[in-house]
Amino acid sequence: MFTIIASILVFSVIILVHEFGHYKAAKSVGIRVYEFAIGMGPTLIKKERDGTVFSIRAIPFGGFVQMEGEEEEAKTSTSFGTKTVLQRAKVIAAGSVMNFVLALVLFLLIAFSFGVHGNHIDYIDENSNEYQAGLRSGDKIVSINGNRAYIWEDIFYEVMSPEEETYEVEYIREGQVRKTNINKNFRKIIGVTSRIVNGETTTTVSPTDMTTPAYKAGITDGDKVIMINDLAVNSWGELTNLVEQADNNTVKVTVDRNGEILDYNIELEEQITMRFNTQLERSLTTAIFSSLYKTIYYIELMFKTISQLITGKIGSDALGGPVMVITMVGEAAQSGLLSLLSFAAFISINLGFINLLPIPALDGSKLMFLIIEGIRGKALPSDKESYIHFVGFIVLIAFMIFITYKDILRVFRI
Repeated sequence: MFTIIASILVFSVIILVHEFGHYKAAKSVGIRVYEFAIGMGPTLIKKERDGTVFSIRAIPFGGFVQMEGEEEEAKTSTSFGTKTVLQRAKVIAAGSVMNFVLALVLFLLIAFSFGVHGNHIDYIDENSNEYQAGLRSGDKIVSINGNRAYIWEDIFYEVMSPEEETYEVEYIREGQVRKTNINKNFRKIIGVTSRIVNGETTTTVSPTDMTTPAYKAGITDGDKVIMINDLAVNSWGELTNLVEQADNNTVKVTVDRNGEILDYNIELEEQITMRFNTQLERSLTTAIFSSLYKTIYYIELMFKTISQLITGKIGSDALGGPVMVITMVGEAAQSGLLSLLSFAAFISINLGFINLLPIPALDGSKLMFLIIEGIRGKALPSDKESYIHFVGFIVLIAFMIFITYKDILRVFRI
């Protein structure tokens, strides 16, 4: 029930912001809006204001803005169809733009409320390659491989790139600029993440994703690791240490799954690891850089994911549908407000990006038709455009059913 409530709240806010973008853009160019609805199905609550009906529907997913002339052949001055190509494009794109703005605001809220890890080293492991290369607590990292580093993410993603086994750091100590080359640290992993309870890591785990050794071996969400190679595990630190210290390429992992004790032999993988962290800051500069960085990073990640799907570098198993997203919202909510806000920002970016794809029935296809209209000097016949959107909608629904089916198999391990 908690997961369902959290999911409804998250999606309602994201969809409200998306539709509000369409609404405000439509009003700004003089388009009459008949209705602004949140949810689908029968109307529960409605109120009319300035000629627009604002309503909440029974099914708490989805929403819409009904504009004059969007579906019918209205030719009045307040009709969607009589506006210029640029004005109509503004209205269509505004929903996704507002989703990106929402993500930016959420990341800013996180930065101001919880702080942002900047570029001053806080803790550094004395056994790490970074320490051996000369880095110390208090050093200010200026750049990694020539790329400016303002916040932790600038450092993290540059170091974690698998393309090179070394990286160059430019840093400042006592006003003096220094440089050093560092060999990356590697550690053995099984591919699980800890469930956070009251801000503390636990030995209750989830596979990081479906490509990890843990997932392939059979570890599932909520398993509690109690032994590694028959040695008792009482903390997340003990779990990771025992995995890293394993002599062989496989480890025996014993888990408690709802009272049932199960053993799994899991092959180890090597992963680049960071053995230092940076100080938590709450400055305006780091907050702005952090929120902009994360928003742009996740948009770029969506481009990369779509590209990899098209080229076959990743398969459909990497996709998550409604069931998986709802499950992840519940896990984020249980982990705390920080995780929930971060995941909500990520989902908002996803929704905004996907809506801009040139897929019939989505906003992106409407923008594509407007581009064609701008080039041709006239719109496609409305019946042809409607038919394309209808076929696209059927394909989209079929795809969602397929993804939901895959989700159910994945979540319940059928």
